[in-house]
Amino acid sequence: MRSIVVTLHRAADLSATLTAMRLWLGEQRCERAKLTCDRSPGWFVIRTDFDKDDDANAFQKLFGGSDRGWGPRTMAKACWWRLMAEEIRTEADDFSSASAKDAMLAAARTLESLARDLERRLEQD
Repeated sequence: MRSIVVTLHRAADLSATLTAMRLWLGEQRCERAKLTCDRSPGWFVIRTDFDKDDDANAFQKLFGGSDRGWGPRTMAKACWWRLMAEEIRTEADDFSSASAKDAMLAAARTLESLARDLERRLEQD
């Protein structure tokens, strides 16, 4: 399985982008592709998982994004994401600004979500 990650920095782009992605996935008959969206203040991360590399390559060519930096899908990666989430939560405890603390905690939740999804996929494989 291969994931393509597209980051959007404006909420106005989200609806149109997700609609275009879903239409393309349907037209290409990527029935087993999984599309998820995580939200954090000011940005959205859309991750699409593909069974076939050809589908992932075509999707990435059309919508941009990256599969670099996500590394091998191993339990070690999931553990690393959980450790980073804990570190972010620890740092957030020291923030006096509520909005900065909320942003840090949202980032930690995103990492926890990535770890949980990866662990589920590893169990299925």
